[in-house]
Amino acid sequence: MTIRCLVVDDDDFTRVTLSSALRAEGFTVIAAEKNAADAMGAAHGVELDVAVLDLDLGRGPTGIDLAYGLRRLNAQLGIVLLTSFSDPRLLTASSRQLPPGGTYLVKQSLTDIRMLSTAVDGAARWMEIEPVPGSRVDMTDAQIETLRLLAYGLTNTEIARARTVSVKSVEKTLRTLSGQLGLDRESGSNLRIALAREYFRLIGSLRNDHVPR
Repeated sequence: MTIRCLVVDDDDFTRVTLSSALRAEGFTVIAAEKNAADAMGAAHGVELDVAVLDLDLGRGPTGIDLAYGLRRLNAQLGIVLLTSFSDPRLLTASSRQLPPGGTYLVKQSLTDIRMLSTAVDGAARWMEIEPVPGSRVDMTDAQIETLRLLAYGLTNTEIARARTVSVKSVEKTLRTLSGQLGLDRESGSNLRIALAREYFRLIGSLRNDHVPR
């Protein structure tokens, strides 16, 4: 029996392209939706094997939040999170890990549609195979949140206020990050620009076209 998929992505072009690619690989796309509410509605009363979800669905629930909601409807549903974010914490510090058996795919790492096809095949059998660890960058939650806020233009004082820590704590975190990322030779505004560029590289975009939650 063909694998029945639900596709959720808030970008119209990506959603249509992804649906077409999955159909070309022999999968059945039952529904393709742009947000969590529509996806939950589409999932009611239908037989689904795998949900292919974007992480960033705009305002409201994330793809991970949606994954948990879909699993409440169907405990055996396979989950593939296909996203430009190399770590879900880069979107929001409160991001949960994927539900058990979920597969995390970074779009930039996909060089062939067969890689996605393999992930969907595996997700449909997630209860039978060894779980694959989720994607995480080598940073603490505090470091990621500090980097995210800096990338969106907040000053050290504003970052400290948002994180309810001292300015000295923020400065220490930035120094540690600059060392970890090999940016410790930069100084002043150049360092802040370099750190911001590193954040946007990690989320798959060097353009400041996201807004912080």
